Amino acid sequence: MLKGTIRQAVLGIAAGSLIAIFISWVAYRLHFNLSSATSVHLFLITAITLRWGFFEASTVSLLSVACLDYFFTEPVFAFSITDSHDWVALITFESVALLVSRLSNRLTRHARDAEIHRFHLQKLYELSQQILLLDYQKAVDQQLTDLIHATFAVQGVTLWDAYELHLSMSGTCNLSYDELRSTHFMESNKGDAAGDSSQRILHSGTRSIGSLIICGHTLDADSLNAIASLTAIAIERARSFNAQSHAEAARQTEQLRSAVLDGLAHAFKTPLTTIRSSSSGLIEMNTLRGTEKRLVILIDQHAGHLNELTTRLLRTARIDSAELRPRRKSIDLNGLIQETLEAFQRELDGHLVNLRTTGQRITVWVDPELLKMALFQLFDNAIKYGTINSSITIDAREEEAEILISITNEGSFVPSEEKEKIFHRFYRSPGNEHKTSGTGIGLSVVKRVTQVHQGRIWVESDPIAGTTFFLTLPKMAKES
Repeated sequence: MLKGTIRQAVLGIAAGSLIAIFISWVAYRLHFNLSSATSVHLFLITAITLRWGFFEASTVSLLSVACLDYFFTEPVFAFSITDSHDWVALITFESVALLVSRLSNRLTRHARDAEIHRFHLQKLYELSQQILLLDYQKAVDQQLTDLIHATFAVQGVTLWDAYELHLSMSGTCNLSYDELRSTHFMESNKGDAAGDSSQRILHSGTRSIGSLIICGHTLDADSLNAIASLTAIAIERARSFNAQSHAEAARQTEQLRSAVLDGLAHAFKTPLTTIRSSSSGLIEMNTLRGTEKRLVILIDQHAGHLNELTTRLLRTARIDSAELRPRRKSIDLNGLIQETLEAFQRELDGHLVNLRTTGQRITVWVDPELLKMALFQLFDNAIKYGTINSSITIDAREEEAEILISITNEGSFVPSEEKEKIFHRFYRSPGNEHKTSGTGIGLSVVKRVTQVHQGRIWVESDPIAGTTFFLTLPKMAKES
């Protein structure tokens, strides 16, 4: 592999050097001046960076400086510079060439990393789908190791099941049986580098239920953690299927889906952050013009939007935690609603918002981030199912025993038989699943947030008047 890399570098430098000399000669014959020849060489350096890499482009850039000196500075056909302006021009060219090469190489590397992450995401999704199809009448451990080995094309997979005290293996790992079994008792995750043997302890809550070792892989740490989470939940789900009722098995299925959401969102985070940092850097340099500048700005805007969506996805996945505890603070409810609306401006899409409040401060003792998430979901629901450019009414008032928040939209209708079902996770009303985009998660998140605050959530709907969601928060003092 090292020999192949060196061979590729030599080839890139040789090809780039020949091209640099050739275009210098052609530019001289066409009577280019130093400025025009510099632009051509700068384009060449950028192309070499995209095709071969930073090292090759940096090496060729030095030869380009020599060619520019030889053909376009006085005295011509001599490696000598008499005019100080030519020195400045060549030094500037080399600096810009190195900077552009560095940025281009970084963008290329980040694009390659993003493609690898996308591939891992696809494989994680395939793994989650296949786990849902496991035959729980047979040994699940062996099915899991075979599935991970085949899906990710790794050298080997071993799974130690602490419940059954059984070791399952698929492929080959250069570890002894005792080493494989003893890794579970070390209670530590090891090996995140690609190509190594990586170990992940499997947990169900705070309890260790086994260990997973993946040998000879190209996976990053987030993908390894996601595979371990899916494996742990699959093992727990198998036990639940065999020992508990159908209701308990369904609960484990929801945990599996949440783990998939969490794994996918984490895998998106790193490439999105990198892409946005690179695009923001190019914008700040202010060296791009025309179409290139507009494209980079477009990339930066959409990367930022995807980053916001991924953050929401992470928060949504974590809402399902059984140990979710609100971090309560004393806040002004009207201020929180206004802040949420300001963050929601981009999604309003022509809808007029009527905010009805008494103007007086309404103090509530809540987790502001959780409540903001619930309000965001209700605003989004009102916009998606309301008629185009219709108004949305938000009302917040203080009653005798609780705080009441209501959000009303026009044009939507929820039948009586659906009023409880729409708060179930992944449920979508018949006929709506193809009209608007969604996952059926949003309202279940609102219900969960309301429950941890000891509040209530319900809906009232009329074909003419529209649909109103009501959310209440109890009047309560600071908890000890």
